[in-house]
Amino acid sequence: MKSISRRKVVAGSLTAAALPLFSIGRARAALPAEITIDYAYYSPLSLLLKNSDALKQVLPDTRVNFVLSQGSNKALEFLRGRSIVLGSAAGSATLLARANGTPVQTVYVNDRAETTALVTKKASPIQTVADLKGKKVAVTPGTEPYAFLLQALSGAGLKPADIVIVPLQHPLGHAALNRGDVDAWAGLDPFMAEGQLQNGDRLFYRNTAIITPNVLVVREDYAARQPEVILKLLQAYEIVRKQAVASPDLLITNLVKEASLTPDVAKLEISRQSFTNPVLDDAGAAKIIADGKIFQQFGFIKPNVDIEKTVAALNNRSFTGQLVNG
Repeated sequence: MKSISRRKVVAGSLTAAALPLFSIGRARAALPAEITIDYAYYSPLSLLLKNSDALKQVLPDTRVNFVLSQGSNKALEFLRGRSIVLGSAAGSATLLARANGTPVQTVYVNDRAETTALVTKKASPIQTVADLKGKKVAVTPGTEPYAFLLQALSGAGLKPADIVIVPLQHPLGHAALNRGDVDAWAGLDPFMAEGQLQNGDRLFYRNTAIITPNVLVVREDYAARQPEVILKLLQAYEIVRKQAVASPDLLITNLVKEASLTPDVAKLEISRQSFTNPVLDDAGAAKIIADGKIFQQFGFIKPNVDIEKTVAALNNRSFTGQLVNG
């Protein structure tokens, strides 16, 4: 996989303009000269956006830089540090961040996908989640695979203390499984697809019913201060989302180019994804609530946090409402 260096953000000046965007009588901040957003191998739409002219169509006078996020935790870290204005993250990870004090909101569903599963090597004796007891499992904390692992353990009557959790960023977890340093890995595409096709890795526990949507995330204060920027970024995402629905091969081509994947690996990743609905609906929110409760059960969210209210505050549908209404 390519290693992409992070670009610095040059903040654009904010000035008042005469015409409002969202409400009559409300001054609109001028569009900044430069902004930075993320892209990620687990978010094929972001790769398509990076290599299209969609941003130039909607933000012709703003330079948009890209920084690579290697997991939801990194995207949220960039948002906490204000180095990006829009990031790609799992719904569960975004809730975990908000519940623990990071003022973020979801504004768009990037995709609904089987992004994660529990993975082991081809010859491993592990067949079920219960077989993980006492075993080493690589996982990236604060991400969808982490929430997935907790859900799987709970369903098998296990606790995190019943396994040895090895915290590693996604590509390092994949490498640790390959070396035999861990017994299993809470996987993430495209590394998961790569392991399946190149090494014969087995996805021994799969469950799409508990995987939250991948979402686009903003800082709440930035969305309030620069709503037009967020709306225009989402308009660009809508352009490439519709292109992806019409021609999935575009996504495969961009994955091959950006992530140095073989076409077969890229095709397998895309086969597990859906880009049909950009709105975080009640069904998607319910999955996030379920992950929030499992995080709370195991002590990653304080017991006094109201998960349902937190998800309601997290889910900002105002932008997708405007997109849907033209």
